[in-house]
Amino acid sequence: MASEMETSGRPGRWLRILLFLSLALNLLVVGAAVGFFLNGPPAPRGDRSDPVLPYTRAFDEDQRRELRRGLWRAMRKDAGAMRAGYLADYQRGLELLRQEPFDQAALAALLADQAARGVEVRTRGQEVLVKFLVEMSAEERRAYADRLEAELERMRSRGHGRDKDRDGRQPPKPPRD
Repeated sequence: MASEMETSGRPGRWLRILLFLSLALNLLVVGAAVGFFLNGPPAPRGDRSDPVLPYTRAFDEDQRRELRRGLWRAMRKDAGAMRAGYLADYQRGLELLRQEPFDQAALAALLADQAARGVEVRTRGQEVLVKFLVEMSAEERRAYADRLEAELERMRSRGHGRDKDRDGRQPPKPPRD
């Protein structure tokens, strides 16, 4: 019995749905990254752990505010072009999804381009973070390291043992200088 691809020459419906979901997920991630860098992180909700942002959570509120300002300064000259580029990519994704015959290679290339732009935005954010840390005094960095360590401990305790090795032991903490 021939598959749908062999009889019609077109990818099956399941493949199109899968590619659409992949595109949607990628766009969601890129949109969240851009939103974070343009608007700052969302306000903390209760005591929830955010495994993606322990470095940011370890700053006090004044430091987070200053870091957001630094991110905005690093991104603002390109913000309009970035937003327009993302919207154009979304529009192109819609066109590709509706196109017959479906061009899988073009959609894959679009997703790869979006991922590369996401890496660029993340890299800028990391550069701002490093610059911010370099400008701290040694005492401020030590206090920050202590808060980061406490944040990581909170994350470990919320993991309910998921960070343990195969023998059920907690991995050793790195030595403190």
